[in-house]
Amino acid sequence: MDIKDWFPEFQVSAETDTELQSYFFQLPEVRQVTDSRSWLVLGRKGMGKTAIYEHLKVSPPQTLNGFETICVNFRDYPWPAHQLYKDSLAGELSAYQKSWRYLFFVKAISKLLEIKEHGGEKLNKEMKWAKGYIEKIYGNPDPSLTEVIFSKIARVDKVKGPGFDIDDLSFDVGEISFDDVANDKALQSKLRSNAFTLLGYFESIYKANCGDIKILIALDQLDENWLQGEIEEYSKVLINLVNTCRTISLDPELSGKLKVVPFLRTDIYHSLRFNDKNKLLQDSAIVISWDTESLDDMFFERVKKYAPNDINIDGNKKSGNLFEFTFARQGTPAIKYITRRSFFRPRDVIVYFNKIRECHEKSRSGLYSSSELYEADREASASVYNEIIDEWSNQFPEIESLLSVLQTIKVETFSYHDFTVKHAAEFPDVPESRKRTHMEFLFDNSIVGQKKQGRWEYVCSTPNLKMNMEQEFRTHHALKYRLHLIESRPNQAV
Repeated sequence: MDIKDWFPEFQVSAETDTELQSYFFQLPEVRQVTDSRSWLVLGRKGMGKTAIYEHLKVSPPQTLNGFETICVNFRDYPWPAHQLYKDSLAGELSAYQKSWRYLFFVKAISKLLEIKEHGGEKLNKEMKWAKGYIEKIYGNPDPSLTEVIFSKIARVDKVKGPGFDIDDLSFDVGEISFDDVANDKALQSKLRSNAFTLLGYFESIYKANCGDIKILIALDQLDENWLQGEIEEYSKVLINLVNTCRTISLDPELSGKLKVVPFLRTDIYHSLRFNDKNKLLQDSAIVISWDTESLDDMFFERVKKYAPNDINIDGNKKSGNLFEFTFARQGTPAIKYITRRSFFRPRDVIVYFNKIRECHEKSRSGLYSSSELYEADREASASVYNEIIDEWSNQFPEIESLLSVLQTIKVETFSYHDFTVKHAAEFPDVPESRKRTHMEFLFDNSIVGQKKQGRWEYVCSTPNLKMNMEQEFRTHHALKYRLHLIESRPNQAV
């Protein structure tokens, strides 16, 4: 049986891979999310943040240390509308904290109501009041992000607490649109006043009624849908988010009962400026990392799922079961050949295997050949290039021009002087400091690397690698074919 007859092409995006859970490799980071005190998940784009998020979304509480989950995707989140909830009397580092807290407790108490009612528990007076308010204000017992943000809260005359008959809740006459609120300071003040009053009631009711119920709120794709020119303000929003999650994690009344876990890109987190950022990174962050062995394990789960019963699978060979050879060039196993041409991300490895499959032609062995492994290198290179553009086009719009600088150097290995000469043609009249910033960006994101102990290394494989401007640089091999680069000298180690 030929390998194409039983081993499929895979979806690259975790959201679209419907089979993800059946071969999802159990990363230690998954257990850290639910079993440790850590509450912030960091990783570069393509590292598997969304895969972990999807795992949390579909897994039952008994596999998640008892946590019921609320998974909130910010892909289509109306960031500009969030600014209407900004507390203008607070400082920058707290201006959005109430609005985040408001969002979290609306979602948390909605989930708490669902759990209690599903368990047949009779609701007390406070919980009945909360249920009535949620259904009437948001129009849904489990309101979405946009239903919370664009609710009727600005039309409520006055929020009245438990004991008030919800049927007597009155609204201002007429509909109020987003534009109406955005252009009317009085309406904005009313919106915030009502929302934050409601927050106070919801939070106290949640704390009094959650009992032994544990809820985890996971937040994914917080870097999506950002508008160029608004990044500085969005950064403030994220700083407030991180500080709000930290405050909730430190609240003794919520300890072990409510956990809010944002999934953030590592680079975005490092770009934020607030006190105790590094301390928080050490104490509360889960940084997703991979190496060749764990990536091999991840992909072997897929091999085991799809391999027919009559095909002998060697557990020691892992993904090597897919190849008719044991070693590629220079005695390198196929998986190591692939990971050295990746940024050590699951997405890169999955794409590379998909490209090998595209190159494959039926043979006597029925497995992938070494020539197909090498041929796929070219197509995978183009894919990595596109991923980099997609990853950085919003936060670092110069990325395409920087890759052009590397392409015009023409060779893989180059000096900082070579870089500055070509950089001047692409970025005329920029100061030396900007050139260094660009080189640091390329280095920090593994687009270029340097030699360590005689071997070319990159930050993605050697996180503590330090840049030295006096030493030669090398463009990552994953980009070699897309940038049409050649070796600078013969016999250079791959």
